[in-house]
Amino acid sequence: MPSRFQPTLTETAVTETDLAAGWQQFAECAHYAGEVDFFPARGESLRDAKAVCTVCPVKNECLEFALRLKVAHGVWGGLSERERRSLRRERHRAEPRSGLRTSQRTTPPSQHA
Repeated sequence: MPSRFQPTLTETAVTETDLAAGWQQFAECAHYAGEVDFFPARGESLRDAKAVCTVCPVKNECLEFALRLKVAHGVWGGLSERERRSLRRERHRAEPRSGLRTSQRTTPPSQHA
């Protein structure tokens, strides 16, 4: 069972770009390590973590990182786990679909004699 302080990654590999010093060095949360809990237990308040995120200059990069890697725990980019799942579903629904299912065809399949 993963610790609540370690993000759970599923179906996605971490790349060298993810490990390189980049947007993370500008993250506002780094200034609050040990003071604000960005990985609160179920039922604990997210208010303080989200307040830090509102002034973070790399909030969007953080959110996209968490969405891409499907991080399952904590506040990332100002959103909770539940809010990120909801956003992923919204984005998935908005994606154009490639190909139509048989039941979605606008013209009936040709009839064989």
